[in-house]
Amino acid sequence: MNRQLLFLERILYGDGVTPFNIVFVVKIAGTISHENLRNALTKIQAKHPLLRSGIKTDDKKMPHFFINDKAPEIPIRIIERRHNDDWIEASKDAWANVFDTQNGPMMSITWVRSPGTSELLMSLHHCMCDGGAAMLLIREILDLLDNPEKEIGRHTAFTTIQDIVPPQILHGRKQLFKAAVNGAVVRLALSAAATFISPGKTVKFDRKADYLISWKFSKADSSALFKACSAAGVTVNTALCVAFLSAFREVRGVAAHNKVTCPVDIRKFVENIRKDTMFSFGLALTLSMEKDPSMSFWEKTRLLQKKVTDKMAGMNPYDFLMTLENAHSTVHKMRKVLTYGKVGNDLMFSNLGKLDIPCHFNTFDIETIYSPSVIGPFANPTTIITSTFDNQIDFTFISNDGLLPYLDALSIKDSAITLLQHETAPITETVLS
Repeated sequence: MNRQLLFLERILYGDGVTPFNIVFVVKIAGTISHENLRNALTKIQAKHPLLRSGIKTDDKKMPHFFINDKAPEIPIRIIERRHNDDWIEASKDAWANVFDTQNGPMMSITWVRSPGTSELLMSLHHCMCDGGAAMLLIREILDLLDNPEKEIGRHTAFTTIQDIVPPQILHGRKQLFKAAVNGAVVRLALSAAATFISPGKTVKFDRKADYLISWKFSKADSSALFKACSAAGVTVNTALCVAFLSAFREVRGVAAHNKVTCPVDIRKFVENIRKDTMFSFGLALTLSMEKDPSMSFWEKTRLLQKKVTDKMAGMNPYDFLMTLENAHSTVHKMRKVLTYGKVGNDLMFSNLGKLDIPCHFNTFDIETIYSPSVIGPFANPTTIITSTFDNQIDFTFISNDGLLPYLDALSIKDSAITLLQHETAPITETVLS
């Protein structure tokens, strides 16, 4: 059983040897056993075909997922826990890990272990897993750690474009013609953009200069932001976009682009995607806030919210996927543009929202869940990811010192916090993790 990687999956897959990993970290209070962890990984690997898969290239140089009946088991790396921030260095190591994409599995576990407290780091290649799919895996692992006898079922096939796009759209003459025309436009645009990019003249970042900054809002801080956004009629996601764009402008000045890219979960648009299915298909919005200095924070946020609402209403995931499936011949040009092209946005911002994971299990407690981190070879690795667990917002800020100096990133964080403190008062001191 095999299927061709979709266009977006090929972008994340890259050359097959350059890491593009997404890392999730769960802090557990209590005792877990190696036997139960191995049992949990064995069961999720049996359930999800992508966890037993590798990627092979056919005669036309098209990469395909295929189920490897001899795929090795998901590896577990154990580190003895000495400090509360050991997980940060372990995350950086996980970013740099090169998976055996030819044979699989493209997932690993790092267990930062001590007698009463552990961090479990789950690392996956981004080409097969997005944030929603990863949270599914975390929930399954935790359930199985708590109850090793639990059955989680088994999927027998990959998710394909046929599973996502209704047949009347996938095979409709009008839709096929539109996708072909739009695909030609994409190919032409990418060819033109790639022509003016010379990789040899581009300064490559030292991946050792990648960094991660982690912090949390207290429950009081988080509650104040939730209430303020509700009163203003905007989402937390939009308010945070304005806060970070404002912070980038304050710290970076004319070097700021006033642009943020936000991934959109395709599950919101496609009802027939099962909630317990792994994949890495996505949509995205590129947003800018109003620059008028006379406008208040909430005025800017409400205007941006209207833009978001309008863009979301106009999104068509089926047209998007079918168009890109007509652009496979230029996937290498897209990677060239993303990797060596001029940086045009300040950051990627993703809000996973409230995590559907309980704080308490029968045999252990979840002390916290850190927002995931992801970094790849693209020209702008700057990413801020947030999530809410136990009514507390957690932030992860990832970048590279060669593009965004670490001290600037700290200033951006502080500026955004100060702005939110002012706009959602009363608010208490932010707690750094």
